[in-house]
Amino acid sequence: MGKKAIGLISGGLDSVLALQMIKEQGFEIIGIFINTPFISKFGEQIIKNLKKLSDEMNFKLLIIEAQEDYIEIVKNPEFGYGKNLNPCIDCHIYMLKKAKEIMEKEKGEFVFTGEVLEQRGKSQNLNALKIIEEKSSLKGNLLRPLTALNLPPTEVEKRGIVQRELLLGIKGRERKLQLYLAQIKNLKYFGTPSGGCLLTDAGFCRKLKDLFEHSSDINLNDCYILQIGRHFRISPKTKLIITRDERETAKIMNFCNENDLIIFSEKNPDVIGMIKGEIENLIFEIYSSYLKKEDICFVKNLKGDILEKKIIEKKNKVDYRKFLL
Repeated sequence: MGKKAIGLISGGLDSVLALQMIKEQGFEIIGIFINTPFISKFGEQIIKNLKKLSDEMNFKLLIIEAQEDYIEIVKNPEFGYGKNLNPCIDCHIYMLKKAKEIMEKEKGEFVFTGEVLEQRGKSQNLNALKIIEEKSSLKGNLLRPLTALNLPPTEVEKRGIVQRELLLGIKGRERKLQLYLAQIKNLKYFGTPSGGCLLTDAGFCRKLKDLFEHSSDINLNDCYILQIGRHFRISPKTKLIITRDERETAKIMNFCNENDLIIFSEKNPDVIGMIKGEIENLIFEIYSSYLKKEDICFVKNLKGDILEKKIIEKKNKVDYRKFLL
């Protein structure tokens, strides 16, 4: 069995190209994808593509689910945010620490990423790359194959474990060279830049900021559910989430917390509401504005106990836009 290299694989072009370059130097690759609550569509499409890529390129793929400690990093990043609530430097450090654990467990030679110098202003400038390397405790063992020739040689290059002359010196935001290399190497299944990170999306971040402001004890379910439905801030103690269709209605039940309540109507089964907090009259009004038919609305807990029911006329949803996050 050959030497092993551990790669952070986002599913984007750069990480896939970096993987191919290291593979061409004869390494057995273990690709790591760290799924977080803030990846679009719950990371399902990215993981599907990565599994295809893993089969095609013959490397071992590990899917690691981020835990509550990642939420704290997003809430209070040491190195601050980008344009929205994207703590890119802290996020890279978190993921590289996970990769380091795998490297030590699997007796890998080094960790590699698809980072490119100056491709992203905040997290991929020279100073940021140095901070990420040091804080992840991978100094000398973190290789960035696409931009290595713009950086001092790593220990793995100095020791001849990796041939530096086969690495690249790509720099900046332009991706023409990467696209050309992907074409000639016949690489497939890579995604678009940013990998669907919702922390760069202003609309999603409004909901996340509201969550941070009104909840002290936040878990993974609270974060995953931000991708589902319409979110209404009723009061400091109460939030209402209304699903858009049958698919979301089925999905939302996967992310319930034990104290959450459900508002529903028997004549409108495709649309339900999740109540986080206290039952307030405004909840019934907003919920009824999204129903196709007037009906009795019920509130139940997750045990199925009916806590309240009301007959309310269908309202105009425009009147409640001020509560929409």
